[in-house]
Amino acid sequence: MMKMSYASLVATMLAMTILMVQMNVGMAQECDPMKLVPPCYSFVTGNTPPPPDSECCNVLHDQNKCLCGYVKNPAYQPFLGMPGIKTVAQACSITIPDPKTCT
Repeated sequence: MMKMSYASLVATMLAMTILMVQMNVGMAQECDPMKLVPPCYSFVTGNTPPPPDSECCNVLHDQNKCLCGYVKNPAYQPFLGMPGIKTVAQACSITIPDPKTCT
């Protein structure tokens, strides 16, 4: 059996999550977590935070109203638990909401 690298595992989980989100009709169309992948992937999986004026931060700010929907979705829990998520959120001055406080 072949071992899967951490990056491959993340990419596979992300692809599965995207399919689940696309099937979720309750989420507004402007909420598209795929928009976060290209500009933020290397920052989430790496050790370097994005600059505040980066494309990653800009897209994250555009998706800010969607974060409650993302944190309430169990499919995102593996990603939200990644240490890089907190680093990116802090660098972009975004607060990842607590699912208990989301309406």
